[in-house]
Amino acid sequence: MPSSVTMTGLTGACRWGYRTVAELRDWTLEHHGAATILTATVVTHDAFGVSQRPLTFTAPYDGGAWTWTVDTLQIEGALCSATLGPRR
Repeated sequence: MPSSVTMTGLTGACRWGYRTVAELRDWTLEHHGAATILTATVVTHDAFGVSQRPLTFTAPYDGGAWTWTVDTLQIEGALCSATLGPRR
């Protein structure tokens, strides 16, 4: 079994409940053991919304979407980085 796994996608979103608080593109998830790190380009974001908790990261795929809890989130300019918790 590999020690790390990388996933990429074109679109994704950070959500606070059902409200989209950041639209993301060109995202990458890197799984290293128990840690999952998200990096992405920010398309739009709501500064108040991204400061709220709990947040989730949602990545669509054909027929549904994967969702993870967001443990930490930083947005600097057009760059988003986050540590993610378990997938829901």
